[in-house]
Amino acid sequence: MSEPVYHSIQELLDQLKTGCGRTFAELDVNHRLTGVGRNDKGALGKIVEEGVYHYSVNSRAEADFANLGVELKTTGYNKTRNGLSFKERLPLNTLNYQNVEAQEFEDSDMWHKCQQLLIALYEYLEGKTYGEMTLDSGFFHTFSKEDIEILKQDYEIIRNKIKSGVADTISETDTTYLGACTSGAGHGKLDATASRHYHLNLKPRKFALKAVYFTGVLRRLFAKGEIESVIDYEELKEKSVQDIILDRLKPYIGKTESELKEMFHVGDTSKSRFERYVAGMLGAKGKVNATEEFVKGGFELKTIRVEANGTIEQNMSFPYFDFREIVEQEWEDTEFYQMLANKKYLFAIFENNGKEYIFKRIKLWHIPGQILDEEGYKVFSELKEVLLSGNIVRGFQTHKDGKVVRLNNFPKSASNPYFHVRPHGEDGGDTNPLPVPDKLTGVTEYTKQCFWLKKTYVLDIINKDD
Repeated sequence: MSEPVYHSIQELLDQLKTGCGRTFAELDVNHRLTGVGRNDKGALGKIVEEGVYHYSVNSRAEADFANLGVELKTTGYNKTRNGLSFKERLPLNTLNYQNVEAQEFEDSDMWHKCQQLLIALYEYLEGKTYGEMTLDSGFFHTFSKEDIEILKQDYEIIRNKIKSGVADTISETDTTYLGACTSGAGHGKLDATASRHYHLNLKPRKFALKAVYFTGVLRRLFAKGEIESVIDYEELKEKSVQDIILDRLKPYIGKTESELKEMFHVGDTSKSRFERYVAGMLGAKGKVNATEEFVKGGFELKTIRVEANGTIEQNMSFPYFDFREIVEQEWEDTEFYQMLANKKYLFAIFENNGKEYIFKRIKLWHIPGQILDEEGYKVFSELKEVLLSGNIVRGFQTHKDGKVVRLNNFPKSASNPYFHVRPHGEDGGDTNPLPVPDKLTGVTEYTKQCFWLKKTYVLDIINKDD
């Protein structure tokens, strides 16, 4: 039986609707989610191709619907307090190092295949198998002229590293929308062909659109265009997003809080007032981190108050993780890795001179790839080993008030100069299921934990001269 041919974008969207509301188990005509594949999220795209569009899975270099130039992608999103968010990066196609070196952006394999995307969506539900999750909606996506300018800049960053003989230093932290993520199972696996050609240890990589980019797309789509934008296309033709941001902030360095209050009509004394000063500097009417450029570009504003004695308040925390998910993941696929690899932190630093705060300096920072790949990986591996072995609780401690607390074997602050693991909140009753029962206590759940960036490291970052 021949495969169907779709003649328009509308036909593709209409056909997608026939699968919406059904679980992936119901759509799984070739039983890809049975047995060892039951937790394989990579199977979901194949299930949509086969169970909704009735196509055979293939690895052609051209787009899935070649006659329309449309590539089909299936991905999950989360509902958060800040709105809908993409759960993970969106892989596009395999990065062939030699082809990228030779190809301009407009002629690249990646752009030829992926300039028009049909996105099939499902909501990621914690505690559910992929078979239980439901295909719920989708949309057709093309890139705006602003997006294309940034994609070109990102592609050239990656391409220039290959051309300059430093392809082994490619990192997802290098770029804004378009990443070059590692692919294939196993930390440290090499692309043998590319490694021989360039005489470097090169990992297999794929081009991917960062989760933060599509989070911005998704929020604009469902917010009906109400997301604030602070940069226009003409600016992007001359400078990158980060250069535009920095250039807008620099004229305010040295301003006292009294001056900023008057300039931006901020009257209260809450901690959030510092964010409003920065919003005023950037020309944003709402929250800086909710603007289109910050969401899609993976920028995150952090206002830091340095006290007169040179100290800052606390470590930097990240969202809590699912213990069961951690043990099933490779390091590069964890939410923590992707968050750090895809985030550029804009530190706006206000120093207390003993009388009031002064806007002292700005620091646009992303974590060095080597620290993430080596030290981050160490903490992740140690955590994974603890969870898989069941050696979570190492003993108990009684406080002066008589309260007995559990001591655990999760990676501690003293063992790593950058990262550690500790509770996400103060409530010990807020727990997540464990993949293996704890050997000492037999408990099958444990207090939610998250990765933390040490405040001593954050202080080093903001004090370091670039």
